Amino acid sequence: MREVRRVQKLGKSTLAISLPASWTKNVGLKGGDVVVVEDMDDGSLRIAPLSSAEFEKVRNTKIIINKDSSQDILIRSIYALYLLGYDKIEVASGDLLSETHLRSLRNLVKYLIGAEIVEYTPNNLVIQILVDPSRYSAITLIERMINIIKFMIQHVLTSIESRNKQLLNEIIELESELDRLYGLTVRQLVLSQSNKSLTKYLGVKPSLITEYRSVVKSLEDVGDVLAQIASILINVDLSTLDKISVHLDVLRECADTLILIIDRILNILEEPNLTLADNVLDLVSEFNNRLTRYNTLMLKSLGLNEAYVVFRDFIDKLNIISKSLEAVAETAFDISIESSGTLIDISSKS
Repeated sequence: MREVRRVQKLGKSTLAISLPASWTKNVGLKGGDVVVVEDMDDGSLRIAPLSSAEFEKVRNTKIIINKDSSQDILIRSIYALYLLGYDKIEVASGDLLSETHLRSLRNLVKYLIGAEIVEYTPNNLVIQILVDPSRYSAITLIERMINIIKFMIQHVLTSIESRNKQLLNEIIELESELDRLYGLTVRQLVLSQSNKSLTKYLGVKPSLITEYRSVVKSLEDVGDVLAQIASILINVDLSTLDKISVHLDVLRECADTLILIIDRILNILEEPNLTLADNVLDLVSEFNNRLTRYNTLMLKSLGLNEAYVVFRDFIDKLNIISKSLEAVAETAFDISIESSGTLIDISSKS
């Protein structure tokens, strides 16, 4: 129920209002109790008894398995619980925990940022998520994801130029780190939906959480495709790589354009800009057209041989990356619209 109350002045600088009696009764608040007062981004205050403040709540759950339980379902369930913001996950078995289950659980815990096994018995294992949500802003995590993607792109180009396949293995390792950051970012965004006080640490308006989740998913997709490119090149013999590297200028132009696109996307996310967001969408569209021209050029230059098949596969993967970045750019445009407030001025746009 909405109520209007008059602010009272206490002393020289202190202002106060009384708390509704119905509310204090419902939450069990009495004189002398301590409350938590939080200054929200929208200018409002959130008041809650200390005993029931959202950030004090710990979300626990228990998964019951036996020796025949699906390993895939178990791992997917724990990963989903991590994304959903659970703090403690207990895995209990009526049988002894199998070696296969234990190995999978330990590997998963290494994969999840902030996860640790804090209790373990032959029949029981407890995973604790030790992540302080206030330490990670969405933009900081997205910036780390983008930097990893830039490293991956540069490694692809350098590996072709130097014939160094070790860099291709590094790309696959970087993709794993990108996935870990994706999981943590989604967890942060999901937690902020249920705990509005976290939005000030996350640096994202509650109305834009869905958009930011779309951004990190598309970035994760980009990383997956770059890892696929690395896998393709790992299996290419050096003579084929030599033929492809003759056209290193084309590959370098692709890499430079991709890095330019993601740099500008990061700029928009850090400081929403409608004009820049529109320019990035145009740049992505231009890049798609260039990829079509590159494919035709390589067919004429290489002919229908193994080198062209590899290059065409490469171009196909770049098309997928471009589509993912187009989705990010479209979301960045939406974020810029939302950040423009009640007045959207495009009068000076050329």
